[in-house]
Amino acid sequence: MRQRHVRGGLACLKGALIAAAVIPSGARAADGDLDPAFGSGGITLMGPVGESSPGAPRPAVQPDGKVVFCTPLLAGGSGLDFFITRLDADGSFDTTFNFDGKVTVDFDGGADECVNVAIQADGKIVAVGISRGTGTGSTADFAVVRLDADGSLDPTFGGGTGKTTIAFDLGGDNDDQALSVALQPDGKIVVAGSANAGANGYVFAVARLLTDGSRDTGFNASGRVTIPFGTPSAPLDATAFSVAIDNAGRIILGGDAGNAQSSNDFALARLLPDGALDGTLDADGRVTIAFDIGATRNDSAIQTIVRRDGKIVMAGYADAGSGSTSNMDFAVARLQEDGSPDPAFGVGGKVVVPIDVGGSQNDIGTGVVEDEAGRLVIVGSSALAASSQGVTAVRLRSDGTLDPTFGILGKKIVGIEGTFALASGVALQGTQLIVGGQLTSGSDFDDFLARLQVDLLFADGFE
Repeated sequence: MRQRHVRGGLACLKGALIAAAVIPSGARAADGDLDPAFGSGGITLMGPVGESSPGAPRPAVQPDGKVVFCTPLLAGGSGLDFFITRLDADGSFDTTFNFDGKVTVDFDGGADECVNVAIQADGKIVAVGISRGTGTGSTADFAVVRLDADGSLDPTFGGGTGKTTIAFDLGGDNDDQALSVALQPDGKIVVAGSANAGANGYVFAVARLLTDGSRDTGFNASGRVTIPFGTPSAPLDATAFSVAIDNAGRIILGGDAGNAQSSNDFALARLLPDGALDGTLDADGRVTIAFDIGATRNDSAIQTIVRRDGKIVMAGYADAGSGSTSNMDFAVARLQEDGSPDPAFGVGGKVVVPIDVGGSQNDIGTGVVEDEAGRLVIVGSSALAASSQGVTAVRLRSDGTLDPTFGILGKKIVGIEGTFALASGVALQGTQLIVGGQLTSGSDFDDFLARLQVDLLFADGFE
């Protein structure tokens, strides 16, 4: 069975060091530079949290510019709790959020891992992840918590507790992991990830909740849908790392599907609002996209978004290595609404961007956003030397070519580096870029939020 934890799989890249570049006085900031007006030199550290996340946590930005982020927290030397932080727009901890800007939530005393957050229109915060029991062989369930704007548990959610769990329990070890969340315009909550189906491997799993946290019976009767990939005789392991809602109210699920030999492809599914697979997407509501540029053919989409024009963008990595040696590159695919490759993007709808500045040359894209000018910014991590991993970003023009006004010919080493430094997601704060991620030092994990500058005067790309 393949390892389902994208960041857990990266946790071998350990140790940390911040090398935050502060722009000299009088020098003009370049797009992608750390913004010294945010936090300390462009970065705010969350403090040691003790555990890597099983997914790719993405920051969420409120309309007032405040930034919310979540990961697991090692609680009292044993067990894990949801750890949710909120920063003011300038990168300082928001003292109106549980007095210190930090909230921990425990479900049942076991391993509770927060993975992603979303902000409701009324300012309430929905956080999702995984809850595991305390006993030997305990199963994992989707876990959802909703906080009021002040950080307290919302008594109108989850039968008064502010929390709820969702079990799929399809077989095997009943390992059900929520990795992403999206909010519908009507306030319903869509949670996506994977469920272990026993001998058939993992499948995409998605649940929809009503505003009070109960399951929406208008969504496949039970409020839950599972989506297998492959065939009944040759099933593929599949995990949905992200979920989005398009303008037609359809649910977009993106991730990967592959076999036990790690031959993975980008995988996409689209559901109608009632939970049925949308047959207008490649006839059966499912699409796989293979890059297959290396021997392992190991391709994974970590984040999927819907552009303003309705086209679908999937970003992650593709392995260009030979033999058993990996050489991952940033990889992006853009699809038309019917699931076909967009011929106006890259080559056959696909773009591969190697950073390749040193070390093992593994460049792993984990987050993507469409900026105000219609360009794509993809963030992740790259090997900078034999024992140094740093946060990197690329910016693509609308046709998929590298934007030469960003970094060095479209590629940027952000200035957060060490033996392990990973950008797990990116969000827009106005036109500026908020990047979330993680550093490590020994056995301690330290989350960070950083802000990258974008030159508003040249947002059209003509610098």
